[in-house]
Amino acid sequence: MTYMKNIAFPIKADQFRTYAQKAVQCFLHKQFPKYFTVEEQEDLVSEVVLRMWRSMGTYDPSKGAFSTWVGTIARNVVRTEAQAKYNHADISGWLEEQELPLDESQYGLYRGMEMSADRELMEEELVEGYFSKLNTERDRRFLAWKLDGLDASEMAQREGISVENVHTVLCRMKQRLNRAA
Repeated sequence: MTYMKNIAFPIKADQFRTYAQKAVQCFLHKQFPKYFTVEEQEDLVSEVVLRMWRSMGTYDPSKGAFSTWVGTIARNVVRTEAQAKYNHADISGWLEEQELPLDESQYGLYRGMEMSADRELMEEELVEGYFSKLNTERDRRFLAWKLDGLDASEMAQREGISVENVHTVLCRMKQRLNRAA
C-alpha cells in the first residue's frame, strides 16, 4: 500500500465514491452518452474509486486541482472500458451469428444446456420473453420463422417482400430486442 508523504489528502474515504461518480458521469455525458448500461456505469465508478484509493500517494496539489486528478483517472478508466467494449462488440456479434460446435468432452463448456434438467423450460421462457418484447404481429411472425430456421429468401417469399427488406426487418427486430433486454 502506498502512503502519502506529509500531504493531507483533500477528502475522506467515505467521499471517494461521490467524487468518482461525478467525474465519471461528467465524462460519460460529454463523450459516451448512452454507450454504457447503468450496471456498467456503476462498475466504472467502482474502478475509479479503486484507482483513487491505490494512487492516493501520487496526488500532488502543486500539480493541479483535486478535481482534475479525479477527472484524469475517470477519463482513463472510461476510455479504456469504451475501447474494450468496442473491441468485444465485434467478437460478440460474430459469435452470435455462428454455430458453436458442441465440445466432445463429457463435461464440456457448451454442453451445459443439453444436460440441464430445466433445459426445455428455460428455452420456452426465453422464447416467450422474446415474443413478449415484440409489438407487432409482423415481428412475431419473422421471429417464429427465424426460430424455425427459414432463410431470408424463404421469408421474403412468404411475406411477399424483397430479401433486402427481410434483412432490414430482422436487423430492426434484433435492435428492438437488444434495447428491451
